[in-house]
Amino acid sequence: MANAIAPTPELPGRLLMWIDGVGGFLICLKPRLTLGQAGPEAAPDLAILAAVARHHATIQRDAEGYVLEAVRATALNGQSTNRAFLRSGDRLTLGAACQLLFSQPVPISASARLDLVSGQRWQHPVNAVLLMAETLVIGPGPQAHVVVEELKQPLILFRPKNGLAIRCGGNLVISGRPHKERGPLPPGAQVTADGVSFALEDAG
Repeated sequence: MANAIAPTPELPGRLLMWIDGVGGFLICLKPRLTLGQAGPEAAPDLAILAAVARHHATIQRDAEGYVLEAVRATALNGQSTNRAFLRSGDRLTLGAACQLLFSQPVPISASARLDLVSGQRWQHPVNAVLLMAETLVIGPGPQAHVVVEELKQPLILFRPKNGLAIRCGGNLVISGRPHKERGPLPPGAQVTADGVSFALEDAG
């Protein structure tokens, strides 16, 4: 059984996570992310299939939290803004009608989640975008970045000194190898933990 977390290749800035029976999620590791319209040329970090500018706004994570910086017309909870700190439950509107819900469902984690709530879609066919700080929680209850009701206990994705890793209290198999409680998650990893399976891939 593997215990130590071996070094993994340098992580890309974005990963796609596909959870069987739940859906897809775009994990963003960079502290500064651009939001805008999906297009054939240089795309923003968070590309949306919507009538917004190519670079419409930026979200920056620092020691104090998340800051929204508007480049084009942007509103926060219905009020026009150029720059504002984000709090869990805030609703962002890009342009006339593209609305996103910002949430931080896990009080002890600085990571956040963005959901499109006005009918538009992300360029990647995912349920939501996860802005990962140090940890992401996949769990059975509401205090999770991704809710998977079948889980008996949470799975924790975390960032060791190098790369990405997972820990859980149950059985853990990564790309066919059993691990005890924790193990590394390189891009391309296939994971089964506590009866739930997911895969990671480079989002490009």
